[in-house]
Amino acid sequence: MKRDYYTLLGVPHDASPDVIKKAYRKLAAKHHPDKNPGNQEAEEKFKQVAEAYAVLSDVEKRKKYDTFGAEQFSRSHTQEDIFKDVNFDDLLQQFNLRWSGWGTSRAAKGGGGRAPGVGSILEDFFGGTAATATAPRPGAPPGPSPGNGRGARAAGGPAGHDAEVPITVSFAEAMDGTERDLRLNIGGEDRKFTVRIPAGVETGQRLRVRGEGHVGPGGRGDLHLLVTVEADGRFERKGNDVYVTAQVRPSALVLGGSVEVDTLRGRRNVKIAVGSTSAALIRVRGQGSPVLGKTDQRGDLYVRLEVLGAAGPLTDEQRKAAEQLRAAGL
Repeated sequence: MKRDYYTLLGVPHDASPDVIKKAYRKLAAKHHPDKNPGNQEAEEKFKQVAEAYAVLSDVEKRKKYDTFGAEQFSRSHTQEDIFKDVNFDDLLQQFNLRWSGWGTSRAAKGGGGRAPGVGSILEDFFGGTAATATAPRPGAPPGPSPGNGRGARAAGGPAGHDAEVPITVSFAEAMDGTERDLRLNIGGEDRKFTVRIPAGVETGQRLRVRGEGHVGPGGRGDLHLLVTVEADGRFERKGNDVYVTAQVRPSALVLGGSVEVDTLRGRRNVKIAVGSTSAALIRVRGQGSPVLGKTDQRGDLYVRLEVLGAAGPLTDEQRKAAEQLRAAGL
């Protein structure tokens, strides 16, 4: 289970930016690898608090984290997303420490140094860019070894830089997963290949296709597909949970009953409890979105009840029944 960033830094969920920065500085100085040579546990802790600070110090990232929670946030954000535009050298220079240069001494010499870019952070710290999905085209050069994250690479020089292309999938494709044949022009070169869209993908996520980026002296970079999932008028998605609205008669709320609703697996009847209220939510476990990367897990379906008004003028019988309900306090 993903560790909670607030817990890692030892701060409350309503902590101010200054409190978060102070907590990170204290923990980073304590667990920095220079002060704990050979201590893998300390270095891992240093990585964790750095990730926590990178998210909680950014207003937009923190808002998303607070909204979706640790697990969902980690599934929808790569390490590149998390560490983008974070200057750790400025934070650590008061301790005469540097962020980058993991293989050698990390003590700053002559004051604070250059702030590391996303590439140096990910290569030195995490061993490469995190990816949501990989789908090389048939016959493409083999991708990098695990943790490389830089596409096909030869000894003759650096690989070409990565390419990013938007891709739109339907809501059904995002729920079921699919394959998409693509024809793209990258760096003046026309290419055809097939990519796999994994079930559970969300808008804003990137799918990495190894070795399909721009060409460099040492091979190709990677291709990143920026996903947009089309809306579906029947469903609303919140993380791995899916919401659907069902219109019911007032009598069904008072007396209970059932209603037929759309689900991701077809229509089904859902039981309405006696004494339900309008806008009440009925939870149907395991009928929500697939969890990305975990084919045996799904979120839940929530049926939102909505009172259906009269289609036209009330009959005498309906009016009499309504008056009796009002007289009875219903």
